[in-house]
Amino acid sequence: MYLSQQTFHSALHTNVIFGVNSVEESLAAKMKEFNKTKVFIATDPGLVQAGIPGKIQSLLKENGIDSIVFSEIEPNPHAVTVMKGAEVYKSESCDMILAVGGGSAMDFSKAVGVMASHPGHILDYRRGEKPVVNEIPMLFAIPTTVGTGSEVTSVAVVTDHEVGRKYVVASPVLAPKLAFVDPVLTTSLPRHVVAATGMDALVHAVEAFTSVRSNPIAEGLALQAIKMLKDHLPPSYAHPNNLEARSQVHLASTIAGMAFNLGGLGLVHSCSHPMSAIYHVPHGLANAILLPHVMKHNLISNYKKYADIARIFDPTLAFENDKVAAERLVDLLSEFNQSLNIPKDFSYLGIEFTQEMVDRLAHDAMEDKGTVPNNPRKVFKEDVIQIFHKVLPLSQEGGSAE
Repeated sequence: MYLSQQTFHSALHTNVIFGVNSVEESLAAKMKEFNKTKVFIATDPGLVQAGIPGKIQSLLKENGIDSIVFSEIEPNPHAVTVMKGAEVYKSESCDMILAVGGGSAMDFSKAVGVMASHPGHILDYRRGEKPVVNEIPMLFAIPTTVGTGSEVTSVAVVTDHEVGRKYVVASPVLAPKLAFVDPVLTTSLPRHVVAATGMDALVHAVEAFTSVRSNPIAEGLALQAIKMLKDHLPPSYAHPNNLEARSQVHLASTIAGMAFNLGGLGLVHSCSHPMSAIYHVPHGLANAILLPHVMKHNLISNYKKYADIARIFDPTLAFENDKVAAERLVDLLSEFNQSLNIPKDFSYLGIEFTQEMVDRLAHDAMEDKGTVPNNPRKVFKEDVIQIFHKVLPLSQEGGSAE
């Protein structure tokens, strides 16, 4: 679209504090600025074992700030857990929320904020239902993974396990007030988590860059994040003590979050959400496996943009025309996945997928109202089924995957 015919809004709601040891140096002082007295720390059992919430609680205590830790957050947080967290928040008379963890901790915290300031059930506020209108309690975020970008977005994803569906709750009021991007907190991440969450950030950037909602500000952020991830994710995966690489990846993830908060996400996310909701595939891993296949499907929509991405991965493509460069992107992304030991498809799950199971996944992907409309190529259910056929091991009655 010509810029002269485009209108867009561009608000970055979150103040980002980046730096090694920035949590230790600035967190308590920032909380005191806002006169907060009782902090609800939302985290998961793994991080409690690693001792991170305990350290934060001690740090706050030294500064005269009271806090409680809620650590029952599971991957893809359940609506039931959100409601339980909101009860604890109210009964303990907390006056702010601190999310410590990956995307699940941040999604959970945003959703608890909605329940602390609105009546009813969290699923009443999913996209397409009631709007989130009231300010939520003050929310700070400390991301401890390198992929989600949720520390700078105004979206939360909540899973209804009774129906096996992920739902989006979205409103500008959900964006954290302050995010501490501190690379030190990511050095203990297992390698496979670095790979999957780093690829999640890459998908955020690629989809924000190519989305029909994209604009020059989102594009600038997205391209910068892609460059940083291309250069620094492999060395960050190779060695946890490479603090420079880990710092670059951690910040790239935040920049990619800013990009998709402005530009939106597309079909990779539409397809990965049901894989996580039904088969519990980690979100970043599902995104990484699907990325080359969705890109192949989308290329026709904008060869120029996909060529721009391909030339980041292989600068020699500067000498090729856009169509040729764009078509190389599919293999380049597959090779990048391979360097991070990401599986080629979902056969590692050990499940044979029937046509009925594929149909359910495609139906749920099409219902992903926050992503499908942004995809650069118009999405039809038959296309989604074809994409799933390429990454799922099909049972004999379902034919064979290509």
